[in-house]
Amino acid sequence: MPGSIKDRVAIVGMGCTRFGERWDASAADLLVDAAYQAYEDAGIDPKDIQAAWLGTTTGSTGMVLSEPLRLQYIPITRVENACATASDAFRNACYSVAAGIY
Repeated sequence: MPGSIKDRVAIVGMGCTRFGERWDASAADLLVDAAYQAYEDAGIDPKDIQAAWLGTTTGSTGMVLSEPLRLQYIPITRVENACATASDAFRNACYSVAAGIY
């Protein structure tokens, strides 16, 4: 189907922290590690980020993402949807990109 979301959105980089017991690393440390791997994989800088989505089930705010990554002056949307939280955050980000908002 021409013009569908698959023609407008692509994953261009990803990052993943090392698996195992990481008692030495905080949640913010793990987030920064994965994000900077994704930046490098995509060939972009943090300043290129225009918006972010955060999936959480703890009721926290977008500050959980913006503070450790130093993402200032961009919209951060927190999504909470039980077992579908991560998928819903990703879906919302994809639709925003496909719509040409970011």
